[in-house]
Amino acid sequence: MTKKIFLFFLIIGLLVNNNGFAKTKFSKVKKALEEDKYGRSIPEEFHMLNAKHAINPVSISDFSIVGEKSIMFELNDGECGYEPKYSDCKNDRERTELYYKKYPSKVERWYQFYIYLPKDYNSVAPSNMSLIQWKRLKPSKVLVMFKHTHAGLTFNRNGDTFKDSQIVLKQNDEFIGNWTQIIFNTNWHPDPKKGFMKVWIDGDLKVDFKGISNHPTKGLEQNLRYGLYNSFISRYKNTFGKSKMPQRIAFFDGVRSEKKCEKLFSKNECKKLNSQKVEKYKIYAYSKNKKELRPNSILEVSKSFIK
Repeated sequence: MTKKIFLFFLIIGLLVNNNGFAKTKFSKVKKALEEDKYGRSIPEEFHMLNAKHAINPVSISDFSIVGEKSIMFELNDGECGYEPKYSDCKNDRERTELYYKKYPSKVERWYQFYIYLPKDYNSVAPSNMSLIQWKRLKPSKVLVMFKHTHAGLTFNRNGDTFKDSQIVLKQNDEFIGNWTQIIFNTNWHPDPKKGFMKVWIDGDLKVDFKGISNHPTKGLEQNLRYGLYNSFISRYKNTFGKSKMPQRIAFFDGVRSEKKCEKLFSKNECKKLNSQKVEKYKIYAYSKNKKELRPNSILEVSKSFIK
């Protein structure tokens, strides 16, 4: 074996054995977030299903809108992971996500995110691309997702106690290539008088749901994951005649979580947020095999539609 070949395999071995990820350790991500004053919003770990052979799934970037650093997620073709009881690779999925500790139900929480998809972002619709998701644990069930679709940024309710829907929050001509602020306020509660979900996009209220937001007996805890979670990737491949998935990149910044609005924003800002109302919704009529957004795919409905 020549010296050059030996050095090549030595470098590859060092990269692969770096906590399973080629470039960035979780400790580096955590340190950068702590320095950027993320406070209680420090994730616990990389998602256990992030592919261990991934090139650069999670890294720290100087491209930022809040503080000095942001988190960059990168997902490439074939970057699917597995654990003893489950495999993304065998279930038509690829992902790179950060994983947060579980929270109990029946507790109000406020969240803030800033998301940026580059101008040259490769859309993989009509496959599912989750950017943020809350998942109920034991039994496992996705409650809501913030997704990228043909329609743009959508809020996908996917519970077993409320009506499924995809609400259009921000269409692609404004979403792609611009930082977007998401504020999410919820109480995962089985009591229809106490459960609710509210979503503000760039300061404007887009979702105002009141009612049962969690099953009364199933799943007493939820947790948050965000990044790039691409499911049903075969829909994209079959629709566009592709053998591989394109590279997908997203940036997250300013991620915060608190029990009270005033812990995230000023009293005046909270007052302004809570004074808003929603009269109508834009609903995305989702299709599993469409190449592009159809003119009649976004429907305007009354607020009573969201129950």
